Amino acid sequence: MRPGASRLSYLCLHLFAFCYYAQVTNQSPPNFTQHVSEQSKVTDRVSRRLIRVYQLYSRTSGKHVQVLPNKKINAMADDGDVHAKLIVETDTFGSRVRIKGAETGFYICMNKRGKLIGKVRRQVGLRQQRSRVSSVSLWRDISSGAK
Repeated sequence: MRPGASRLSYLCLHLFAFCYYAQVTNQSPPNFTQHVSEQSKVTDRVSRRLIRVYQLYSRTSGKHVQVLPNKKINAMADDGDVHAKLIVETDTFGSRVRIKGAETGFYICMNKRGKLIGKVRRQVGLRQQRSRVSSVSLWRDISSGAK
C-alpha cells in the first residue's frame, strides 16, 4: 500500500469518527424552568440565608402593613409603627420567603379562604408570583432607610 493512500484512509477514518461523535453528542438545551421549580420546593442548605427588616407599604391604603398581637394583619400602620416592622427570611433557591412581625413574632400566612392571618409556626411560606403589575418599590428597608 502506498504511504499517501494510508494517510488518506487515516484522515477519512478520523473525519468519520468526528462526524459520528458530533451527531451522538447533539443534546437538547437544558430546561431551566423545570430546574428552578424543582429546587424551589426544598429548603436550600447551601445558599446564604438572608434575614432583613422591612416595612411593606400598601399603595391602596397609603399605610404600612402591620402584624398585630391578636394575629390580625392589616395595612393601617403609620410609618415607623412598632407593629409595621417585618422580618423577611429567605432560605431557598427559588422565590419562597417568610414574613414575620418583628414585635409579635407571628408569620404572615393565608387561610383557606384567602385571608391573611398570623401564625406562630415557621413552616409557612409565601411564594413570589411574577406578574406584569408587580412592583419592586413596595419593599422599604428600615435599616438603611432606602426604598
